[in-house]
Amino acid sequence: MAKPIQILAGESQYIQGLFSRPDEEALDRADQFLIIMVHGFPGNKDTHENVFQSLEDVAAAKNYHSFRFDFRGCGESDGREEDFTLDSASEDLRNVIDWAKDQGYKRFVFVCEGLGVPITFMNAPEQTLCFITLWPMLDMKRIAVKNFKSDDIEKEWKKAGYAILNEHRIGISFIEQLQEAEITGAVKDLNKPILVMHGAQDEVSPIDQLDIIRAHANARRVEITSFQDGTHGLPQLNHRKTMFYHILQFIEKYT
Repeated sequence: MAKPIQILAGESQYIQGLFSRPDEEALDRADQFLIIMVHGFPGNKDTHENVFQSLEDVAAAKNYHSFRFDFRGCGESDGREEDFTLDSASEDLRNVIDWAKDQGYKRFVFVCEGLGVPITFMNAPEQTLCFITLWPMLDMKRIAVKNFKSDDIEKEWKKAGYAILNEHRIGISFIEQLQEAEITGAVKDLNKPILVMHGAQDEVSPIDQLDIIRAHANARRVEITSFQDGTHGLPQLNHRKTMFYHILQFIEKYT
């Protein structure tokens, strides 16, 4: 069973996470690595019908160690949802990586979904072995325009200090960061294998965003698996089984 962990972020706030270490002695092995799961926003470590928990279970069956957590302002972690920004999320992820290194982990596999993908790309350490990306949301400017670029919406969120999107509070600073964000530089700097899982019918994160990876990634290996009838989050059972199979095969190949 995964162990609850809290990690200090900032001066007085804590990140809440779950640490799965099925083999207590395996950490002494030189080849041991940690799978870090990074959710998108809005979201949390149990998002998309517990996709990370399910992956945690199948990873544990292979004796892989994993850690999934909530960014501040999300799930069980401290902070307000409207205070979430790319900067705060980046700080949280770096704190998680530092905690993992303190536990003795020297190599990492990142499984990230949605907006967690660019956050991971911008902050992953050199010790990363590979990236597994689920329905990545890479064109952040496009996201901002689609959801927040109208005179009525902009007037309203500037007055309130946040916008409401599907009952979630999205802060002004985060919206402005999305409008200015540029991910192509971080994608170009990636030199680790990348696996992409995406649904062709995804209307939240359109599959043509993968063109950013195709055009700019310098990774030595990019594998893309698309599901022709797949929707956002790939909730269908047959898709989940196929997805987990490919993820485990990819991890085994590059670790």
